[in-house]
Amino acid sequence: MSIVQIKIDNDANILKYITLIRKFNSALPIQTIKSNIKNGHYVVSHDLYAYNVVDELLEIDHTARFRQLLVNLITAGATVHIYCDDELITLQYLDNLIAAMHETERALQQEMDRFLGEG
Repeated sequence: MSIVQIKIDNDANILKYITLIRKFNSALPIQTIKSNIKNGHYVVSHDLYAYNVVDELLEIDHTARFRQLLVNLITAGATVHIYCDDELITLQYLDNLIAAMHETERALQQEMDRFLGEG
């Protein structure tokens, strides 16, 4: 399991950041987001390996949406600190982790397809 979490430095653009985060996850209360930013706590979390069959059927990629949230926050001027399993990482490291995860998924799918084709 790889949990990616972000902290955002408190600055004058906090309302922009809250708006972007709420677009990503409307279930997060505005006051909680604001409080977490102001207190230096994790604001948003994402499990890279979370699986939901409905999301797969609807072709919803929450990891891609999370990655886009990071880009949107940075573009809006946020200083974003990314943590994977409580270790500070860079955006490039996260991109490499996501790429490796997708490569593993593809390899497993190919192996399953080959196995089923032989059976």
